Amino acid sequence: MKLRTTHNSIRIRVRKSELTRLQAEGRVEESIRFLNNVVFKFALLIEDIDSDLNANLEQNYLKLSIAKARAKQWITTNEVGIETYIALANGEQLHLLVEKDFPCLDRANEDKSDTFWELASDKPDVC
Repeated sequence: MKLRTTHNSIRIRVRKSELTRLQAEGRVEESIRFLNNVVFKFALLIEDIDSDLNANLEQNYLKLSIAKARAKQWITTNEVGIETYIALANGEQLHLLVEKDFPCLDRANEDKSDTFWELASDKPDVC
């Protein structure tokens, strides 16, 4: 699973095997270890929520949740991603995007075997 962030935007890209695990177990999780035993975790979960997609951050643990019905539709079709904007109290928005991972053709040394080749265009942009 790949995590990309920028100002008020979170993007997660999921490989085929991770999507299979998400469907079977209802969650996929990654962790990043830092000095002083600090661990940052992020997870993609299928849960009973009212919106299609939601995010929560508590104690170095970022959770993106997908509604059950929405997850089933996304996982079982050629739909590439789920995207939403959440209004914040300060008038800004939090942008969330969860996508199936495409092969990065500009990265020759990257393992592309677990990506969604069949959904990528013939001449994709660089990643």
